[in-house]
Amino acid sequence: MMDTIQLPHGLVHGELSVEEAIATRRSERDFSRQPMSLDELSHVLHYSSGITERRYRLRAAPSAGATYPIEIYPVVNNVEGLARGIYHYVILSHELEKLREGDFRQEMAQASLRQSMVSEANVALVLSAVFQRTRRRYRERAQRYIVLETGHIAQNIYLVATSLGLGSCAIGAFHDEDFNLLLGLDGKEESVIYIMVVGKIRKEQALV
Repeated sequence: MMDTIQLPHGLVHGELSVEEAIATRRSERDFSRQPMSLDELSHVLHYSSGITERRYRLRAAPSAGATYPIEIYPVVNNVEGLARGIYHYVILSHELEKLREGDFRQEMAQASLRQSMVSEANVALVLSAVFQRTRRRYRERAQRYIVLETGHIAQNIYLVATSLGLGSCAIGAFHDEDFNLLLGLDGKEESVIYIMVVGKIRKEQALV
């Protein structure tokens, strides 16, 4: 039986308005070793792609025909209360499924062309697509809609992270096959599309 972790429902709230988050959002690549809280991770996941309307199970990001092809796999490096490893975000129940426990920082850095921020960030949110969910309704236009939805979720991650004082950066340069292998995806029915790293920003020490 797969281990599951119920994420906190008493979500923390950022101090920035939407307009302030947009104005101050930047791609952050330099992360500290300070741990990220489980509350912060829960908040980022919920407001990036979580359920925000219960009756029809509508989510934080728009989806063509509510087909919701995107899955999120947090690869945890340094989050309080979570062992290092690969998890799957179960959106409907706001839980994490632990898929593989272990330190995968080196493998991720290799698979992303040695981009050190993947191993230095508190968590890497790997976004994959289950293509048939959208393809069976929209056929040849499915690929376009899937890519658009990935962008919606990624921007949500950027803005939510910014509102919490966290850093985030999108990664598009990586070896698809290596990340699919890491997550146990077949690369055909489901494949990695995008990676977002999130974490505590390294701040320069004040001069004294």
